[in-house]
Amino acid sequence: MYIIKEVIEALNAFAPPHLAESWDSIGLMVGSKKAPVQKVLCALDLNLEVIDEAINMGAQLIVTHHPLLFKPISSIDYDTPMGQMLYKLIKHDLAVFSMHTNFDVATGGINDYLAHQIGLKAIKPLQITSSYKLQKLVVYVPQSHYEAVRQAIVKCNKATIGNYIGCTFGAEGIGTFMPLEGSNPYLGKMDQLEAVKEVRLECMVEPSQVQELMDIIKRVHPYEEVAYDLYNLENIEHCEGIGRVGVCDPIKVSVFISKLKQFFGIPYVRLVAKEDKMISKVALCSGSGGSFIGLAATQADLYITGDVSFHQAQEALSKGLVVVDVGHYASENIAMPIIESYLTKQFKNMKIVCSNVDGETFQTL
Repeated sequence: MYIIKEVIEALNAFAPPHLAESWDSIGLMVGSKKAPVQKVLCALDLNLEVIDEAINMGAQLIVTHHPLLFKPISSIDYDTPMGQMLYKLIKHDLAVFSMHTNFDVATGGINDYLAHQIGLKAIKPLQITSSYKLQKLVVYVPQSHYEAVRQAIVKCNKATIGNYIGCTFGAEGIGTFMPLEGSNPYLGKMDQLEAVKEVRLECMVEPSQVQELMDIIKRVHPYEEVAYDLYNLENIEHCEGIGRVGVCDPIKVSVFISKLKQFFGIPYVRLVAKEDKMISKVALCSGSGGSFIGLAATQADLYITGDVSFHQAQEALSKGLVVVDVGHYASENIAMPIIESYLTKQFKNMKIVCSNVDGETFQTL
């Protein structure tokens, strides 16, 4: 049996809270971290239909992208939509956890997923919001346990070098040590110098994950005292930010739009363009990204987002930027299976599903 705190810790590891914008509202909206959980429902938005769906499946937790409580409330009136939702959630012991802009920004989050799925290469943030230098972790491992420790690092280490993950390097050498009184050595005898064939195992690591990774390494490393070094790196910087920019093979706007409609599963898009030109640089921002049109125009030929206003469209035209408005809902709902897949891998005996409720608010006539 798991508790909600464990699910929250896993989600925070995937989309760290510090990535969220300062104005955002994220985290546990309703419920107790100590409550047990066996079934989780993932949904873009929370409404009464989604809550009923969660109740019917016997869920204890709903994970949403859009926050339930975005602005402070001064009362809970059961005759209002918000009051009805809160009443139902509390009555049925349903917790709600929201990942919003931190899920937008996170490596492997919504924008990363969209960029990779539409075939972009050399992907980077549209707007950098934070950056940090990676560190190098060096662990000395006897050859007998080299593969076990390496696999533990590869499985758990989140650091990337460009578009690569699981990067390690091993070099063989001889390690020496002398067990003293009070020690409990895996190898060697008291007061005798021992020489062991070891591997110097190196990997890049995010500063925030060093302690977690060392705890994991120590669980599979045979030595009582694990020798390791930690170096600050000046040449490898990891940048995080809103949206993504990448390159693709040259393609006509009309052909690219056909592919986008198929990918997003939508019959139409709103297009801002003067001509059906060739494009090779694409920017995107899930949800409402109209405010980034000026920035996208300096880095891309075409920009994918939602909720573009009339004046924002005018700005795009004046800058020669093609804008494809796929809609707020379509640009984000397609990525909700990311959470389902991630949690399924983390919690083998838990049922995690995506909502079947269609939350699109617009219709075409």
